[in-house]
Amino acid sequence: MHLLKNRAAVLILLLLLSGTLSTASLIPFMSVYIVEILGKDPLYITFYAMPTLAMTLVVNRVLGERIDQGHHIAPLLRVLVVAFCIGLVTMLVLHSYWALIVVCAPCFALSNGAVSAMYSFGRLTAEQNKWDIARYNSFLRATTSLGWMLAPAATFMIAGAFGAEVVLYSTLGLAAIWAVLLWCIIPKNFAKQVIAVTPHPAQSDDIDTPKAIWIAAGVCLLFSLAHSSTSTSLPLFYISELGLPSFAVGLSFSVKTLVEIGAILLTPWIMAKFGAKHALVSAAVIAIFAFTVLANVRNLPQLIAGAALEGLYYGVFAAVGLFYVQSLAQGRMGRATSLYMNSLFLGGLIASPVMGVIAQFFSFRTVIQLASFWVIAALLILIVTRNAKQQIT
Repeated sequence: MHLLKNRAAVLILLLLLSGTLSTASLIPFMSVYIVEILGKDPLYITFYAMPTLAMTLVVNRVLGERIDQGHHIAPLLRVLVVAFCIGLVTMLVLHSYWALIVVCAPCFALSNGAVSAMYSFGRLTAEQNKWDIARYNSFLRATTSLGWMLAPAATFMIAGAFGAEVVLYSTLGLAAIWAVLLWCIIPKNFAKQVIAVTPHPAQSDDIDTPKAIWIAAGVCLLFSLAHSSTSTSLPLFYISELGLPSFAVGLSFSVKTLVEIGAILLTPWIMAKFGAKHALVSAAVIAIFAFTVLANVRNLPQLIAGAALEGLYYGVFAAVGLFYVQSLAQGRMGRATSLYMNSLFLGGLIASPVMGVIAQFFSFRTVIQLASFWVIAALLILIVTRNAKQQIT
């Protein structure tokens, strides 16, 4: 635990926490905002989510390439924070679905790249200072989960007590804190230490990533499909279909992320004892059980049990998935991290239209039930490639 006594390590975690609190205050609220506040059908969630997530994929790829090329990270992050604030102000001034699509979607797509950039910054700092990378990665992921434990619960409590507009003002305040910490913590000239590497004659820029990293990213994509479709559906499933009180959504997020943090912090030990692939197999099995429980929730005790199982599987996946992909980076940490993040966002991009269509014609419960199929596909890939030669097993 000596890393938590290191001032630089703790400050990076504090910066990541502030950014996560900001974005996590808004992201899970958007589906409720569109349906309950703007009065749109669930299908309209898809029309917002698809362009936002599609643009996020491009943002993450560009950020990863720039970081690998040695660009300073601080100016890149400042642009992302400013874009996030512009999107929030637009929502406050223009209560319009079209403003959400035209202005907010591009702004929030930019800000979605912040986590990937901060992960790269943390990983590069750990490498340069010779910290325990696996453990520090677990701290980075646990910090992200802590933000997701606190922010959504607070968001829905504020929305229920004071209204949606206060949620936007509070999120804007968090973004201001994020901007101040960004200015103070990241050195203006911090950049990746670029080392010239002569490419292999048989390789090109388009095919230089090993097959193993694409397999790892594919597994992450399938986990993300399951998680994204479920997390987007659960708030409306609890409120609209089950008629549970509004605080049930925040309770579910809090229980999930509390268990998730514990699972993430245990992940370095799990990987050392069983290996990354075995840890991911375990996460897939737990996920199938979790989705079965969540789809059959009828009351608050069952909700808590389902949320705990969801947090357990996702905590193991989140920490192992990041380390799994980064360990196959071959010196291109920015690209590997952006590939991991893009697998998560691409999962959300695919899951959103699927969720919207299924919820429109069937129910949100059906969306949760179908999430098991994505995880089963990931499990099959892990089993089929269990003997593949990769840098980590």
